[in-house]
Amino acid sequence: MLKARGFPRLRSGQAMLKGIEDKIKSYLRANKKYAIKLLSNLIEIPTINPPGENYEKMVDFLEGECIKLGLAVRKYVTPKQVLDKYGVKGGSKRISLVADLDEGYRKTFHINFHYDVVPATDKWKTDPFRAMVKDGRIYGRGSEDMKGTIASALFALKALNECSINPKINIQLSFTPDEEIGGRTGLGYLVGKGLVKADYAMSEGYSGNYISVGNKGVLWAEIEVIGKSAHGSMPYKGVNSFERMNMLVDELEKLKNKILKRKTRYNMRDAISKNATFVMGGFLEGGVKINVVPGIAKFSIDRRLIPEENIGAAKKEIKAVINKFNKRCKDSKVNIRFVSQGSPAISKRDDAFFKTAADSIKATIGRKANFSVMPGATDMRYFMWKGIPSLGYSASGGEKWHSDNEFVYIDSLVDTANVYALIIKRLNSQNKSYSFCELTGKNCYGRKGYKNIRGKGA
Repeated sequence: MLKARGFPRLRSGQAMLKGIEDKIKSYLRANKKYAIKLLSNLIEIPTINPPGENYEKMVDFLEGECIKLGLAVRKYVTPKQVLDKYGVKGGSKRISLVADLDEGYRKTFHINFHYDVVPATDKWKTDPFRAMVKDGRIYGRGSEDMKGTIASALFALKALNECSINPKINIQLSFTPDEEIGGRTGLGYLVGKGLVKADYAMSEGYSGNYISVGNKGVLWAEIEVIGKSAHGSMPYKGVNSFERMNMLVDELEKLKNKILKRKTRYNMRDAISKNATFVMGGFLEGGVKINVVPGIAKFSIDRRLIPEENIGAAKKEIKAVINKFNKRCKDSKVNIRFVSQGSPAISKRDDAFFKTAADSIKATIGRKANFSVMPGATDMRYFMWKGIPSLGYSASGGEKWHSDNEFVYIDSLVDTANVYALIIKRLNSQNKSYSFCELTGKNCYGRKGYKNIRGKGA
């Protein structure tokens, strides 16, 4: 367990707190090689998803690191029937690792990490699965999304251990698979089965002086356009599914233009992200041979919902376009299959927890924290949907998530470790939700803070 060496009493409580926190920061700066080596080891276990490779090896490695920190560990394997339900096929067993520092406090602070990464292309300048340290950066697939944050959080716990600081709250970590394909067979399974505890929760999110407090909803659909194949020299004997697909896309484009005008009242880091989105063609399939009229064509829709929207209405408006199209073009058939969905998620507000996070960021980087909704979905939504106060904060790189030549800044690894260490140190199991007036006598976060997250007129 974390060492309990204690500190001598000082005359000034404030001076004592500052001294302790300065000690944490000094330790992290002096021992950053730990985080560099840990992240390098994580990168070099290629947990590529799909299909989900090397999960067992990753969990075994993380288990060893957690045991070194004195955490009690246990593993959970997602059952086959759950994998079948969500269409997860191939790859490793879906293993989650849960690690606890349970000192018998009333409340638990949970930090979640996903360890899977997306595939890498052949356009990388370096080997994506061999960490390269250069110019203050660590390159490698997953360095920013989100293995760098795993390294930072474990580094934070090591710093607290070495600085003889005992948290005043239970700590629970979870390392889960399959976030890159929706998380339902990873953290979603653990939360749904009650296998994890959380009074407060954190995971990946924004970086720097931004903290995420929610995310847009997501709706993925696969559209199948069925025509009739024929010889290319006699196209009049067939129905060209590719051409029908283009006609359908034109109709969906009208819906898209309507959707793009919808704007959330919630704060987002980038103003352009306030709009709902509708992307077609991320997946395309059709045709078998150059001289065959294509009988089937398929494409995808990636629909992102602002918090004011809901999944049911989003489905309904897409289906309406397709139903109208089928009535007009009776010699072809369009089918739709919704392959993944998740409602928009906004964290339950807990002023004490949010102030702790904001103050920890301010103490680390010297800038006021801003609370914002993210455009992309993270696994934090599984806690948010349960009404658990949840925030997202990550180590930063070039914001090249899922892109070639992904990297993370070494300085950010250290800063992020300091943020997590301060949050853990400052959180108290006796914390309860106070108003801003009770805490500070004013709105700590200013105009862009969480108090005003819904914006003017909300």
